[in-house]
Amino acid sequence: MTQVIQAEPLEGLCRDIFIAAGAPVDIAAIVAESLVHSNLFGHDSHGVLRVKQYVTMIRDGMIQPDQRPRIRKRFGATAMVTGGYGFGQVGARYAAELATEIGAEQGIGAVSLGQSTHVGRLGEYTAIIAAKGLIGIGFTSGTMYSGWVTPYGGRERTFGTNPMSFAVPGGDGGTLLLDFATSGIAHGKILLARAKGAPLPIGMMLDKDGRPTTDAGILDDGAVLLAMGAHKGSGLSLIMEIIPTLLAGHRPISSPEFHFGNPTLLIALSPEAFDEGTDFPRHVDALKRRVKAVKPAEGFAEVLLPGEPEARSYAERVKSGIPLPEAVWADLYELADEFGVCVLTPDALSSGRRRRAIQ
Repeated sequence: MTQVIQAEPLEGLCRDIFIAAGAPVDIAAIVAESLVHSNLFGHDSHGVLRVKQYVTMIRDGMIQPDQRPRIRKRFGATAMVTGGYGFGQVGARYAAELATEIGAEQGIGAVSLGQSTHVGRLGEYTAIIAAKGLIGIGFTSGTMYSGWVTPYGGRERTFGTNPMSFAVPGGDGGTLLLDFATSGIAHGKILLARAKGAPLPIGMMLDKDGRPTTDAGILDDGAVLLAMGAHKGSGLSLIMEIIPTLLAGHRPISSPEFHFGNPTLLIALSPEAFDEGTDFPRHVDALKRRVKAVKPAEGFAEVLLPGEPEARSYAERVKSGIPLPEAVWADLYELADEFGVCVLTPDALSSGRRRRAIQ
């Protein structure tokens, strides 16, 4: 069973829950918008599924809901930002805007984000950079707890899911956005499969005895995730564990000084700083058209560009609503009831009408 909910009332509900949990109005709005937009883009693993997790982290003292990011250090075209263990989305957005500002001035801007909780969908922040005409690059070490991914050939949790993202500004065709975990499947997608009671694809996870499994329900019973692309993805995961982690002032999972977090590095490159007058977006669009013109292989209707499935999901879900698994909706309703905030009326689930308070 799923509930189909319009984006606007869903965002309002999430915002109200975060406010009730101690977040200032503007911070709650940023986080709610980020989560709902992830749902709109089809990344339900990084959407409102996370609301209950975040509230639990607030109660456990892992998220400080009123904290705001600040610059810890500036040097040349680089900066270190500390999030103070506030909401990761707030810190990452601030870091992306700062990287963009420095990149526009210096040709390149590199900003690390430390003391950050879960930043959500990394592509959101590289897209912020690309929207200003710069190339956005993002690396994140997914060390929120104690790692999920085993190195190639292993069976012990060692790395986070450690995503990376690239956003390239285009012309009329818009931004070209690539965003993926270096694990075969994102941790959040396993949470989503578990909420739906659905099996995982083959080759994503091993059980506690090192045997392949498709059972998302055993995630917390010693299971480990596999890196994408065998040894190649494992190598990328290792590098992602090093670069954003250390540059943000954190320590890797292997260190006795490890502290949970989602350290992130965001880089903004100005095409004009490298070669003026090349009409960079036009050439990007030309390459995209060339890729789209490639004849599809057997079993494929067309060749898709990175970001195309997300754009199509957004267009559809803005119109028809966001489908939520019953378990996710039940969590939201339970939180709304507990905090005494507003909840969607049944007709508002599909129409987006006004909300009423729980009695």
